[in-house]
Amino acid sequence: MADINFVGRLSNLWSGFVSLWITDVEKRHPEIAYQNAIDSMIEKYGRLKSATAAIMRRREEISARLEKERSELAAISADLNAALATGQDELGIVLIQKKNALEASTKVLDQEMEQARTDAQEAKDSLIQVKAEIQKLKDEKDRMLAQ
Repeated sequence: MADINFVGRLSNLWSGFVSLWITDVEKRHPEIAYQNAIDSMIEKYGRLKSATAAIMRRREEISARLEKERSELAAISADLNAALATGQDELGIVLIQKKNALEASTKVLDQEMEQARTDAQEAKDSLIQVKAEIQKLKDEKDRMLAQ
């Protein structure tokens, strides 16, 4: 038990020395700290960009499904009107059931589409914010190095 504690303490001691050494290097070379922060933000931007692309693909997929269901709904409505005009009651009942199911599905897709639009806008805003932060860090780095 004491050996584990000793190894942990030794590890903490080593981490502390390394941390102090890195801090000392960063104080002498502040551009390293800035570049590390910029690189970290660029990596975050890349991950966020991929996530945003996935959100936008989802939005486009929902949009296509919604458009398809709306066109099916229009076709069923036309068929229903024709069935009612020709007195085909049994076909009319089947078409009414299909129409009701499609209307319910369209309502759900409308809600999903609204959520997808909101998600896409939030993702875009986040991308813009991260890009601005990257530029801010680059500008700050240039100012500090000029001084």
